[in-house]
Amino acid sequence: MKLTDIFDVAIGEATALYSLYRSDSAKTALPSEVSPAIFLRASLVYAMAAVDKILHEAISKKFAGLSKDGSLDGLVELEVSKVYRIALAARERTGRGGRKRRRPGHDIKTEVLQKIYRDSYLATRNLEQVCGACGKNKIFTKFAASRKRDEQPKQLQSRWSRIYYRRNQVAHECDIQRKERMRKVTFNPVDDQAIKRDIRFIKNFGRFLARELD
Repeated sequence: MKLTDIFDVAIGEATALYSLYRSDSAKTALPSEVSPAIFLRASLVYAMAAVDKILHEAISKKFAGLSKDGSLDGLVELEVSKVYRIALAARERTGRGGRKRRRPGHDIKTEVLQKIYRDSYLATRNLEQVCGACGKNKIFTKFAASRKRDEQPKQLQSRWSRIYYRRNQVAHECDIQRKERMRKVTFNPVDDQAIKRDIRFIKNFGRFLARELD
């Protein structure tokens, strides 16, 4: 399956979450103490997850090449103990009469991909590292050129960093405001139009990445 197909399905889920914010039936289904802004926050996190999925799948698809040229070394670290256990298992003979030996390559790939899928590559530095490993250096410069607008790569990179920061506020802190002495839980303000613009940006960037990394 192409990365663009995967991304289109995932981003569709994010836009569906956003639409619930304006759905009266969805709002009435919420407990009285829960704000409909939860749909906005969820849609932003889900949209960013769609991009993360593309980065993960790009690494998986290009695994062999990234392993051979050493690019994978900077993206993931595999514990020596696990490599050693895989090597020992490869010495064991299987099959009738013990004629076959386990091939360690598959086991190593499985371990590496398990670690990759646990990590997020949404931070600007990590995102650029993945793209660079896949042969797509200066990804924000390429993205700026594809948009054919009066936008500098630094502007697009800064916008992505801001959205990533907002995503982390929601995903890691429930978007609750930080206070030294918290007497009452208060949330960061959410602007539905700002979220809509951010999701549109994520959608455009994600589709661009999917095409570039496919």
